[in-house]
Amino acid sequence: MTKHSVCHIEWSSTDLKRTEAFLSGLFGWKFQRWGEDYLLFNTPEGPNGGIMKVDKVLPGKSPYIYIHVEDVEPYLNKAKELGGGIDTPKKEISKVGWFAHILDPDGNIIGLFEDLKKK
Repeated sequence: MTKHSVCHIEWSSTDLKRTEAFLSGLFGWKFQRWGEDYLLFNTPEGPNGGIMKVDKVLPGKSPYIYIHVEDVEPYLNKAKELGGGIDTPKKEISKVGWFAHILDPDGNIIGLFEDLKKK
């Protein structure tokens, strides 16, 4: 994966089956369950993404676009230095990597993703 490329898009949904049927029927995307409250989707040419089950979809909170970075931490600090902020601090995704959500100066959310280092 190329550094700083869009690597993941994430929607929120109150009904995963309904959203899967809608996006599959509309675009032909393929879906795979990833836990109880999450679906992964594949688009024909990427980027791919996920659908997260939520109680209520909040305008402006979905979709999230994730940018691939080599290390999340420096970007959290730099976002603050540049007038933004942190919405979600760095958190682990078991066996996958880490993510965080930063805010631009207008409050828009940008996801950061750091994959596991291959040894």
